[in-house]
Amino acid sequence: MQRTLFVLMLAALALTGGSVGAQVIVPPDFVTGGGYIFGTPSGARGNFGVGGGVKNGAFGGHLNYIDHDSDLHVKATSITGYVFVDPQTRSICGTYATNTGETGSFLVTVTDMGEPDGDDIFEITLVESDYSAAGDLGGPGPGGGNIRLHGSNPSNTPPTEGVCPDDGNGIPV
Repeated sequence: MQRTLFVLMLAALALTGGSVGAQVIVPPDFVTGGGYIFGTPSGARGNFGVGGGVKNGAFGGHLNYIDHDSDLHVKATSITGYVFVDPQTRSICGTYATNTGETGSFLVTVTDMGEPDGDDIFEITLVESDYSAAGDLGGPGPGGGNIRLHGSNPSNTPPTEGVCPDDGNGIPV
């Protein structure tokens, strides 16, 4: 279902020139993180390193994710969007390639619940394959690591196009 919504939103973005639903906020900040989760499809460990944001009018960042059960290794090939979800949460979208030759679109959503012991969250969806995994990085959950939302730079201008598709209410899908 999530893949269908994402594909429909991409089509709507293409047909409308990039504006769908509520205004999507592209913040002039950036986020970094790394760690591990156990919210993979099999429950096995998934390790990640992620970053995203805007700099000098362009999107930038990286994604490196490994699902240890399936030996799936995902690397971003481009960052095409960075979206404000709420004051602690950002979504990063782009394209990826895997160690098996698969390519497609990804959406990563991360939440920074504060330093030093916040129960941060990492979520990944590989749209074309219907793969998704999510987990917390501490607190009551079995994961570990840290997500860090870095302050905005008022002189940094976000891009005007290329944001992650949204559900019509400004929430990335």
